[in-house]
Amino acid sequence: MLAVVVRKMPGSVTSIEISRRASATLPMWTAIAAAALSFTLPSAPTLQTTLAASPRSPPLQLLASRRDALSLALGALAFAPLAANADGQDPNDLSRLKKGLESIDFLLANWDKETVDPISGDDSPDRVRYFVGLRTTDHPLFQVDKLLTKAQQKLPDDADIELWIDTVEGFNSCLAKINELAYTSSFGEYNPGGGKGQVRKYLLLAQEQVVEAEKDLKAIIKILNI
Repeated sequence: MLAVVVRKMPGSVTSIEISRRASATLPMWTAIAAAALSFTLPSAPTLQTTLAASPRSPPLQLLASRRDALSLALGALAFAPLAANADGQDPNDLSRLKKGLESIDFLLANWDKETVDPISGDDSPDRVRYFVGLRTTDHPLFQVDKLLTKAQQKLPDDADIELWIDTVEGFNSCLAKINELAYTSSFGEYNPGGGKGQVRKYLLLAQEQVVEAEKDLKAIIKILNI
């Protein structure tokens, strides 16, 4: 059997050794799982911790930290299971942002019609996800995180980086909430204690987030001067 030995090394680094010693207590995979669970890395300070510890830190340093954090966050969103890989979407085409805004504007202007199933007449929450790029690979806002990562590299020299970061974070937060609320609304009728009233409740909450997403996307386009 394989035996796993976990040792704490200087600097809070955990050393994991796997040898072919006999292990009378743990099967191989149990031992490996136990070692993996005990593996820890030194925690990095958050932006709030850094601000609290260094209230007089140079603004440029703080901006760089937030910019790096935003880049990491946008990169992480690429792995979110919202849909399949993009089909022919150019992450350098910033005109997609304006086309995406047109899609959101159209949804809000025709909300009652576009969020109702034309056949059954019931609410159709999943349609909301389509208009913000969370359903199909050919929508201009599909995988918008990659687009915004590229856009950040093309910010005008006089751009307010703090405003950019706050706006992009707000936009991504709205998309995540829309995705969750629309999905929850889709199954509201079948959940315990649910019904058509629950479907409508979450659909209206999703609408509020679409309104906020529209504001943020308009601000993003304005910052980019496109």
